[in-house]
Amino acid sequence: GDTAGCTFCHTSSEERCSTCHQGHLFNPVVARKSEQCKACHWGKDHRDWEAYDISIHGVVYQTNKWDPTQFDLSKKLSEADYVGPTCQYCHLRGGHHNVQRLSTVYTSMGMSNADRGAPLWKEKRDTWVSVCDDCHSPRIARENLQAMHEACKDAGLKYTETFKVAENLMLDGMGEPMPKDLAPDWSGQH
Repeated sequence: GDTAGCTFCHTSSEERCSTCHQGHLFNPVVARKSEQCKACHWGKDHRDWEAYDISIHGVVYQTNKWDPTQFDLSKKLSEADYVGPTCQYCHLRGGHHNVQRLSTVYTSMGMSNADRGAPLWKEKRDTWVSVCDDCHSPRIARENLQAMHEACKDAGLKYTETFKVAENLMLDGMGEPMPKDLAPDWSGQH
């Protein structure tokens, strides 16, 4: 089941129109709605939808998406003048179909665009900033990108620390996550 679930999305979705456009109703308006991305990008392994939905951009979208003066989804993305960005506005910028070209996620577990020092990373980060400066100043875009970079470094350290604690527990013979004598009594008592 996991393999089938992964390959559904991770076998060049750009080559399968029905991934975004729906199989029986090929309508670009449908493909321009952020909810289309939710089909694959939500849940325990891909929290992209949840992150977008509670962000300021997602809130603007959710509260205004029914108003065609705010989100005229009948316009091509290259002509869009939305009041806030949809997933497609940023990741399919200009209407191209290479979603990953403007992606901010390059490693697993949601580690966003952390700078590894390679020239490719600088190019990717500069491209990311160029998307944000459609609406924001480049300074704001760079500051947010740097904040994400710092958060990723901190998260990486915490991730490593957590595994070290788990490894030490295993080495000490405490590998059982919840020993029977410490298991909570679900009536509310312990």
